[in-house]
Order: sequence, then C-alpha cells, then structure tokens
Amino acid sequence: MRETLPDPAACGRLAREINIPPLLSLLLWQRGVTSARDALDFLTPRLADLPSPFLMKDMDKAVALAVKAVTEGWPIYIHGDYDVDGVSATALLALFFNCLGTAPVCYQPDRLTEGYGLQRNFLVRHAPGRGNDGLLITVDCGISAGAEIGLAREMGYTVIVTDHHEPPASLPPAHALVNPKQQGCSFPFHDLAGVGVAFFLAAGIRAHMVTNGMMDREKAPNLKQFMDLVALGTVADVMPVTGINRILIKAGLEVMNEQPSPWVTALQAVYRNETGRIRAEDISFRLAPRINAPGRLGKPELAFALLTCADAGRAGKLAETIESLNRERRQLELDVLEEVFRQSAEQVNRGDGGLVLYGRYHPGVIGIIASRVVDRYNRPVIVLTEDSTDQNLLKGSGRSVESVNLFEVLRACGDCLVQFGGHTMAAGLTVSKENLPFFAEQFNYIVSRQGSAQEAAQAVTADCNPTPEEMLDTTFLKYYSQLEPFGQGNPEPVFLLEGPKVSKPEVIKNHLRYRLESNGSVYRAIGFGLADRIGMFGKGSFRVAVKIRNTVYRGVARTEIHTLDVYKGA
Repeated sequence: MRETLPDPAACGRLAREINIPPLLSLLLWQRGVTSARDALDFLTPRLADLPSPFLMKDMDKAVALAVKAVTEGWPIYIHGDYDVDGVSATALLALFFNCLGTAPVCYQPDRLTEGYGLQRNFLVRHAPGRGNDGLLITVDCGISAGAEIGLAREMGYTVIVTDHHEPPASLPPAHALVNPKQQGCSFPFHDLAGVGVAFFLAAGIRAHMVTNGMMDREKAPNLKQFMDLVALGTVADVMPVTGINRILIKAGLEVMNEQPSPWVTALQAVYRNETGRIRAEDISFRLAPRINAPGRLGKPELAFALLTCADAGRAGKLAETIESLNRERRQLELDVLEEVFRQSAEQVNRGDGGLVLYGRYHPGVIGIIASRVVDRYNRPVIVLTEDSTDQNLLKGSGRSVESVNLFEVLRACGDCLVQFGGHTMAAGLTVSKENLPFFAEQFNYIVSRQGSAQEAAQAVTADCNPTPEEMLDTTFLKYYSQLEPFGQGNPEPVFLLEGPKVSKPEVIKNHLRYRLESNGSVYRAIGFGLADRIGMFGKGSFRVAVKIRNTVYRGVARTEIHTLDVYKGA
C-alpha cells in the first residue's frame, strides 16, 4: 500500500473558497486541481467552455473546403478506421453531413484483408478524375498516409486529413491537415481522440455557416446530439479523461442517459443493463467491446450501421448480430490466452520489462490480448501475428501502462520496424520476421531503462485515509459523483480506512463479502478475488483500501463499497 501526501492547508483553503466538503477538496488537490476557478471547471464541465475549433491549425482551410463541397454539391467521401474511435468518428461526420442535406460515402477498411489506414482500392473505386470535384475526409487516420494522399490528389480528390496520432517527420500532402499534435497548432489540448477532432471539424463547419448567413442558427444542427459518439470513441481509445476530453465525455454521458440514441438502447438490451445510469466504465467494458467486435472480425460496416441507425427495431436486430460476433470474439480470445500468458510468464520470470509475444493468433484479437497481458503483468506489451498479405512480415498491436509512452518507445525502435503508428497508450506496427529477435531485445531494453513501472502499477495507491464517517458523509456522497467521469488522468479515488466497523464477513465463491457500518447506515461491501483476506477481520487492527460505487439496481439507488485489499493495521 502506498499513500500520496496531500497539503492540508491548501485543501482547506480550496474547500472554504467554493464551499465544498474538505474531503472533496483533498481529492481535487490530488488531481492537480488547486485553484477555485479550476475546481469549478472540473466539477461542472460545460460545452460552453470548449475552445474555438479555429484554434486548430488548418481548421479554417478544412472548413472552407467542406463548406464549398456542401454548397456546390460535391460528392463527399469519409474514410475512417475499423476500431471504435474510427467508426464513431465516421458515424458522427456522416450524421452531421446528413443534417446539411448531403449523404457522404463512408468507409472503414477490413482489418483482416486490408489492414489499417487509407486504402488505395477505395481511392481507385471512387476517383473523381482530374478536373472533377470530390472531397475526401480521413478520420482517425491519414497522418502517416503520405503516399496514399499523394495518389488521391493525383486522382482529383480534395483531401482533408483529420487525425490524432503522432505526426511523422514528413507530413502528407493534404489540402488541409487537422491534428492537434502537429507543430504550430495553437489548440490548447493535444490529447483528443479521432472522434474529438472530427467533432471540432463539424463544430467549425456549423459556426462558419451560421456566422456567414448560410444557415439559420435555430435550424443549424445541434451538435450535442452527437456527443454520445464523441464519448464512445474517446473512452474506447483510452484518451486522458482530463481537460477538454472531460467536457466531451461528460456531455456524451448526459446524452446517453437522458436522450439515448437507438444504438445505446439496443446495446443495453443485449447486455441486460440493470445498473441504472451509464458511466464511463460502462463504455469501456460493455459498449465499446461490442462496437469493436465487428471490426475485429472484418465487418466494421455493421458497427457503423448501428451507430447511424435511426430505427429502434433495426437497431435491435443489428445489436443482436453484433452480440453474436462479440461472443465469437471472446472465444477466439479464450482459445489463445493460455499460450499468451505462458509466453508472458516466461519473459516476466527472466526479468523483462517490455514483453513481445508472437504466435498464429487471429489478427482481430491481438489488441485485446495485449490489453489482457497489461492487466495481468502491468508491463508494456506487443502482440504479433502473421501478416496475411506478406509471409515475411508480422503485424502487431501494442498496449502500455501510464508511465511508459508506447509511441516514443517504438520510435526509438524504428530501425527494426517496417512501419508503426499510434499514441501513448496504444500502437500498431509491422516488423519483418528476420528482425523479430532484434526488435524484441530492443523493445525490452528501452522499456526496462524507464524503471520498474510494473511494480509501481501493482501497488495500490490510496488518495487519502479518511474516517469511514467522513467518506460516507451524505454531503460528501452527494458531491462525489461530480468527480466523474473517471479514467486515465482522473482515476477513481481509493480510500484507506483504518479499522472500520465490519460485520457479517463471508466468502462467496472466491470473493469476500461483508457489511460496513457508518453514520447509522449499513453498506454492502465486496472484494473480488479477496476470499483469502477474510481472516484479517478477526486478527487485531486492520485497514481496507476501498472505492465508492453509487449504483442503481432495479430502480433503487444505493452506495456500495468495492474493496481492493485488506491490510494489517498500522
């Protein structure tokens, strides 16, 4: 157990300034939110506080080209990616342009036969020809597609790239390149998802058309209706839940809960949601995996069809089909996990800090397998499988821990790789079979030099050690939900309780269950996989590391305690 050290004086000042419980102030301070203004922005994120889309480099060019295409009736082509971020970004722009009276041609490549990135076959199939007009917009891809975008321009396309992946040294020759990570971009936040960048393009187009009298403000598309898609892609792509992303996700969750689209309702039905309000973790563990499943199995068009479906009946049928694919995806994953964990354990036992795994795995599940390995071993990992298009190459997917920037590690391994791309927490790559041993050695060496990140990740870190009465105070619990959404950069708080009043401890399968009593109330408590800790409650003083969960079950709201570990008393 590790505890972070707050500054009591600073926390007290902040609590008095904005009239919030001291414990809430402490948690804000732990997250680097130390001023009254920042605290109010954090607790009440508002769409009105979003910055102008025109702060993004090339946004003015992109908007002008898009408006020209709409007003002059050009065909519009939107090329996305097959993952959740790419499909949600494609769906958002498709729905937005539909509101403007035009129906774009949308495409996500087949992961199994085409792979990631802008596809030449698509460009050839829809080429407008020299002298003709056609607008191509890439979403969640394109920043590394220099050759393909050069070809698109030769074919007569006008090209707008919207992307959020790390830019290469040589940028593609697009007419407009919108990416907050490119040099010279004055946008105040660099960690948008691909769908976040697409959203700001739509916002820019709307603002331009309203400002220039091309559209009545009252009749212009209300962009809030698309926020569920923004939240879906942002959470699924493991973007930081801070700054502008916090505003976008919060708004998206409001839409999901108060005005759910047919796709949300249909997916809730297939996974039988009985927990009440959708939270960020529901996106991570319930909605996103299902939207991802069709793309993993080479059918991303099904996910796109569901996200853009306006008919509840059809959405329900699409969701059932997608649920079937999700079950198939789970089985493919289970079929190889034992072998994957065996390889992982061998590398961990010999002291490797960065893991590189290779096998004849289904290419659609290597990313999620990498996530499973990170969850178990808390190390950055690359999972590689055969490239179906070239027997001499291996395709890989990587996942990382918060303390290791995966993209920068791959950049340092660049001389071993055919190509790579991605961001801090996730990346894709191609490596030749002959270079695999060299890459594995270099990857492990570079990660290991950054310290034992896996050991730090394994330790439970408590934000604070309040009394049970402070943590379960009704005023604090009322404010607590304002800390959400939780995720990378804004982790769910962990409380360390010293000697709480515990009753009825019992073991249910491999889990610890008990009651925690405080302030005259009794709270359910569960510790998953902690059955062996039950004896700690009868052996003198003890401490518990817990999280608060406000849930709704069959219409009844309740506060539950999720236990992470039980320790001997200090």
